[in-house]
Amino acid sequence: MARRKILLLGALFGALHGCATKAPPKAASVRRDGSSDASVRLAVMPADSLLFADVATALDEQLGHARVAGARTAIRAKVSMEVAQLALECVSPTDECYSQVGRYLQVDRLLWGQITRDAPSAGVKVTVVLLDVARGMQLGRAEEVFPKNDVAIGGLRQLVDRASKPPPALPPEPLSQRERTP
Repeated sequence: MARRKILLLGALFGALHGCATKAPPKAASVRRDGSSDASVRLAVMPADSLLFADVATALDEQLGHARVAGARTAIRAKVSMEVAQLALECVSPTDECYSQVGRYLQVDRLLWGQITRDAPSAGVKVTVVLLDVARGMQLGRAEEVFPKNDVAIGGLRQLVDRASKPPPALPPEPLSQRERTP
């Protein structure tokens, strides 16, 4: 009887010890097709679905398919930007706080969307942001107010595309008269 208890306790200890030493699961990643070996790490954060669950689900789907220059894979974060900010105790809607979230996630770029009710029109306001974490600045931002949820869902692809595309390069400035003469 005592031997049976010892064997049972040994097996239980071994099982618990095995569970406690497992490595955490790897983050889910989305493969992108591209020709270069991209070193840009992108995190896609889900939208908060508290008010507009159907729009948030559709936005998350579109964010997951976004093409960001230099990023071949994207890590899908488990929490929204708002939840991540609360966890890091940096709740200001500033690029610095957003960068803090990106540094915590160890990524180079953050892509996320926010959905709110637009007070003046009672419509749905959707904002999509692409942030350069190291520079602490937005590379892209698109915002639109839609009259209804179904109209918002239909316009999300274009909104995500506008935010995730880099701005066109500025043309070089023309040479001044002095620079043209030898």
